[in-house]
Amino acid sequence: MKNCLCFLIVLLVMIPLAVHAAEPIFVPVKIDGPVHDPANDSYWFGPFSECCSVLDVDGDGDLDIAAGRNWYEAPRWKKHTNFRDGAMTNGPETDDNSEFAMDVNRDGRIDIVSSGWMYMKGAFWYENPGKTGTKWKSTRIHLARSMEGIIHGDIDGDGDDDILVNHWTLHPGQGVTWLESIDRKPWLKEHIVGTKGDLHGNGLGDINGDGRTDIVTPSGWYEGPRRPTKDKWIFHADYTWKGPASHPILIHDVDEDGLNDIIIGASHSYGLAWLEQVVDASGNRSFTTHWIEKDFGQFHTMELGDLNGDGKPDLVTGKRLFAHHGNDISAFDPLFAFWYDLKGGKFECHVLSYNHLPWYSKEGTLNPPPNGAIAVGMKLNIVDLDKDGDNDIVIAGKGGLYVFFNKGYPPSPRREHKLPPHDSYPTWREWPGFKPLFNSKDLTGWKIPQGDNGHWKVVDRVIDYDAQSEARGDKNLWTEESFGDFRLLIEWRFKRTTGLYPMPTILPDGSYKKDANGKVITELRPNADSGIMLRGTGRTQVNIWCWPVGSGEVWAVRNDRNLLPQLRAAAVPKVRADNPVGQWNLFDITMKGDRMTVILNGQMVIENAQVPGIPERGPIGLQHHGGLDKRTGKMSPASSLIQFRNIWIKQLN
Repeated sequence: MKNCLCFLIVLLVMIPLAVHAAEPIFVPVKIDGPVHDPANDSYWFGPFSECCSVLDVDGDGDLDIAAGRNWYEAPRWKKHTNFRDGAMTNGPETDDNSEFAMDVNRDGRIDIVSSGWMYMKGAFWYENPGKTGTKWKSTRIHLARSMEGIIHGDIDGDGDDDILVNHWTLHPGQGVTWLESIDRKPWLKEHIVGTKGDLHGNGLGDINGDGRTDIVTPSGWYEGPRRPTKDKWIFHADYTWKGPASHPILIHDVDEDGLNDIIIGASHSYGLAWLEQVVDASGNRSFTTHWIEKDFGQFHTMELGDLNGDGKPDLVTGKRLFAHHGNDISAFDPLFAFWYDLKGGKFECHVLSYNHLPWYSKEGTLNPPPNGAIAVGMKLNIVDLDKDGDNDIVIAGKGGLYVFFNKGYPPSPRREHKLPPHDSYPTWREWPGFKPLFNSKDLTGWKIPQGDNGHWKVVDRVIDYDAQSEARGDKNLWTEESFGDFRLLIEWRFKRTTGLYPMPTILPDGSYKKDANGKVITELRPNADSGIMLRGTGRTQVNIWCWPVGSGEVWAVRNDRNLLPQLRAAAVPKVRADNPVGQWNLFDITMKGDRMTVILNGQMVIENAQVPGIPERGPIGLQHHGGLDKRTGKMSPASSLIQFRNIWIKQLN
């Protein structure tokens, strides 16, 4: 701690002196941040995306910033919301643990690759459509039970960037994985080099000086072979790092002796170090640990870039805000963002930001939420954002999105901080215990209707249905397994509507709006129709449709005239939360006994509604609806032209 703290004291005492004339000044500019609105489960400390990427989104020549589901248009940083899927909020978290810009399909437009460790459980690439106002198409590129992030670099030496995947722990079927960039669909090809070192944190670089890219892990490194896609990657256990490592781990010749060294941080505890590579006269390789910091923690991400104009890379890193919901050992220490002049291994520390989190809930309005609580999240960028000839720093964390323009620095008291319990957020999910119901490759685990003839199928790693099943009788797609109490997560979207349908207005009590003569008022509107059926019966169908009331309704309960009025009313969506046709939606459905709760796109639509007579157990079904009208040869105006993906379930005891 003395390394940075001493410089901080000098910084505070000597700001007016000319001694800083040669020091780059970084001025932080806040681009966006979470709204402090506790009544709606939003606080100054999130949820907010902890990752960002820099790219020219709109093709105007300026560098824009993307952070999770939003992008910010340069130079005034106009916010464009929900331009892509993924990065959804999960209680106090955002499901985005890494992202970067990359032209995946080689069409000349820069896309975004992003990963997540909660609902996403893997990585997607989001295709830049080349025009604003259009949702970016999402495509899964990797599925994992323990996803920690992604980085990019030329792994196979062919001149273009590939992708290295990171998992926070080893699971059966997983391993150290990289995705080869290829010049045709599906654009990326997966390779697993081994299971050793498949732990929290990894990186890319040339360890042994043979000109080929190696892969470093917390427990050793994989030697890049001459033919990376065909030859075996040899693992060398030349060092060991205790605990979760930073992502990325950096490879750089720190002491300028011609041998590349390793820079590594403790992502969920204290410590930042560099591992000096030593090769003896016999060619034996070893690494010596040199501590840069021991009293600062949560160095989850870091990058190298020239900040002071000396032509040599400098190191930028800092502390995450409330990683693991404030349960990490250093969670309530001051926030900091540092940059280091490497100086051949001396690592001279400079303060970008230092903040003691000065807002406390019990003090009411005496001390408002801080505006400058700058957290270094899980992915930062060093880039000449304003194109003035020097590198700037773009940082995203739970406290917001900031740019340190190459001009200045700030620093501020501390006390215990109390967070609301993470499980008090309606959207919070305890991820351990969830398992996939769809493997994104085929319909294993699902009962395809007999005689269906291929209308229920997997296309581009999603379940696709065209409403034309040729099965006799039940045309729905059911799971082979039955379930009792559970929490189900499922994404769905209509590919298009199938015609005009007379839609009524459903009132909050479950009845229809009528005119003065008692006739139900309807309006012809575009429609498509499907649903999720629970425990093997249509009585628990959670409606998917285009009706004004929105999706999520429990049709059989609302229309059962024998039930009490309050039961029927509880089956009516509280709010219409559907995304437009063509965009993905997320259902979060909980069944406990005969009680159902439905969250659609993060909004509560059905809360603890009773479903009388529901079986104790049964399979889950994806609904067929409508189809071809034999008289007209056209689709009926309420057909299931629908797709499903990312289906996860957790059984509740």
